[in-house]
Amino acid sequence: MDYAALALEALPEQLVEKAKRYFDGQDPAHDWQHNLRVMSLCERIGREEGADMQVLRLAALLHDIGRAEERQTKQCHAEISAREAEVLLQAEGYPTELIAVVQKAILTHRFRKNNPPTTREEQILFDADKLDSIGAIGVARAFTYSGVIGQPIHTDDPEQHTPFREFAMKLSRCKDKLMTATAQSIAAERHRFMVQFFEQWEREMQGVS
Repeated sequence: MDYAALALEALPEQLVEKAKRYFDGQDPAHDWQHNLRVMSLCERIGREEGADMQVLRLAALLHDIGRAEERQTKQCHAEISAREAEVLLQAEGYPTELIAVVQKAILTHRFRKNNPPTTREEQILFDADKLDSIGAIGVARAFTYSGVIGQPIHTDDPEQHTPFREFAMKLSRCKDKLMTATAQSIAAERHRFMVQFFEQWEREMQGVS
């Protein structure tokens, strides 16, 4: 089943095209394809978890539209995305109450310490975004982004960040932060793949495999 296609079919075509333009020039780890994967996961998880699909689809579509501005201003992209989402959704004629719910889901998808996701839709968007950071896609994104910002793929410098350190410090912990049963189930296989990949990585770095 093509979950991304199902999500796109349910959304206004004009809104999708406007959202897509925000990703022009984005790095490969945070581009339109990332957005589509998050939308696909939201569609799948939302159907299984009984979410309000209108809210979830809109939030997934618009959750990262602030990435480009974040690069320039260093402001949190979730805050920018929520602000831009209000403008776009008002132009489409969505009611104020719905827009506010969508904005909150966007704001909480980047939860760190305060303002955690609480509604089912907020939790699903959070989970979908984290799922795209792990597994085969997660490994590819880690190496891609490392190249974009000029990091080495390996170094003996303990102060230098690398894809392996990204895995050890962040990606290996993602599965334990997920909030929905469906996302946790999906994460199990993705996590196993990452562990196996970086175990092989270490063996090859040591010349023993």
